Amino acid sequence: MPDFLLLDDYTVPGFGLTVSLTLPIKDEDASGDSSSTSKAEKGKKGKKLEVKTKIRFKDEDKLTEFMALAEATSKGDGKLFTITNRVANAAGMRQGRFSGDVKIDPQEGLAMWELSFSLAEHKSVPEMAEDREETPAVAAQQNNGDTVDAAAAPEGSTAETEQMDIFQRGLKKLNDWWG
Repeated sequence: MPDFLLLDDYTVPGFGLTVSLTLPIKDEDASGDSSSTSKAEKGKKGKKLEVKTKIRFKDEDKLTEFMALAEATSKGDGKLFTITNRVANAAGMRQGRFSGDVKIDPQEGLAMWELSFSLAEHKSVPEMAEDREETPAVAAQQNNGDTVDAAAAPEGSTAETEQMDIFQRGLKKLNDWWG
């Protein structure tokens, strides 16, 4: 079954289309100086779709049209495309934009160009999950400037004794008794 790739309603031209997907998982060595192989996961990053196709020299207009699409911008960024492809959609990648290099490699003996490019995922599944998680509201602590009156403190305590531990308070009582 031949593979295809749609970016919005545009079919990527050519033949021999191959599509592969990468899911970068960042991790860090958690073993310290030991010989352990422990890793600490640092999160999943957006997926990357790698695409290769071939376009015949006689279809130069299709290559020109594709390059205009790859260079398209929206609000200063690369244009965001809805991706329709079996590999991308099976892995949960729905939207992306051009990322990295678009490479055109002429194959003179075969009268064609080899075209390769990458699409980086926009709003990955982990990113959307993070956005949905509500951060708990932090109760603001407020000091209205009231001072604690010594008369309001418990009987037999002063600001000095409030900061002493039990042993120090015992020594103070003994010292006060001896005078």
